Amino acid sequence: MSWLAYVDESIRTDDGVYVLAAVALERVDAAAVRAAVRALEPRPGRRFHWRDKEPYERRDAASLLADLPVLPIVTIGAPVDPRRQERGRRHCMAALLFELAEAGVEEVWLESRNPTADRRDLHVIGGFRTRRIVPGGLRIGHARPGDEPLLWAADIVAGAASAGAGGDAAYRELIGAKLTEHQVTLG
Repeated sequence: MSWLAYVDESIRTDDGVYVLAAVALERVDAAAVRAAVRALEPRPGRRFHWRDKEPYERRDAASLLADLPVLPIVTIGAPVDPRRQERGRRHCMAALLFELAEAGVEEVWLESRNPTADRRDLHVIGGFRTRRIVPGGLRIGHARPGDEPLLWAADIVAGAASAGAGGDAAYRELIGAKLTEHQVTLG
């Protein structure tokens, strides 16, 4: 059994919450999950993005995710100073990558933000490896959401968890039976 994970973020600058979410799945399920998630955005060249969707589309996406063979894991960090989001990302990433490695995930794909931010992530991950927070054998890279629909699944988890942190728990409750959640205090 070989496990993969795809990771995306959500930031609530108005109330200082940083969410880093992952979907973990067995490699053998990747093609089926990818196809199911791709159906959320049937127009070629478009990608599903939580923040651009109407409430009914978000509900449908969370319901779909609840029925797929994925394990959603989320790390929520607060309070986050909007000017120090990278600090929140580092703390949440350390906790999330540790949990993924402990769960037996062998390969992690983070959503690519831009070349500079991606290099910064890899530098931070190198520090995690040095401090043995993340094992050397855990493969970690970046992927673009336009190329990898499995990142959309992580976006759904991040969006649902972020909405829940903001007081709208309806989406989170749809995936809640499968969701593992960790809180990181950043204050």
